[in-house]
Amino acid sequence: MGGFGSVSPAVPAGMIVTQGNSLTTPVQFTIGTSPATVTYDGLVPSYTGLYQFNVVVPAVAAGNAVPISFTLGGTPGSQTLYIAVE
Repeated sequence: MGGFGSVSPAVPAGMIVTQGNSLTTPVQFTIGTSPATVTYDGLVPSYTGLYQFNVVVPAVAAGNAVPISFTLGGTPGSQTLYIAVE
């Protein structure tokens, strides 16, 4: 499995996802300097190989380019990402 790794219950690579699932490796998001609550982390039902993350934005200062970062199993993501917050 590529991307963010395997999910539970397992979904074979290349198959359409038929049910809700969750990553087997913990993922955490930070928006600005505040941790965000992740309410869903897994593959998208009815798609193949597409990951979805539902994240609750914490109370942070508004801005057009607030940094968003993630760690997967304690390893930081390598991309610089931004989100607009109002």
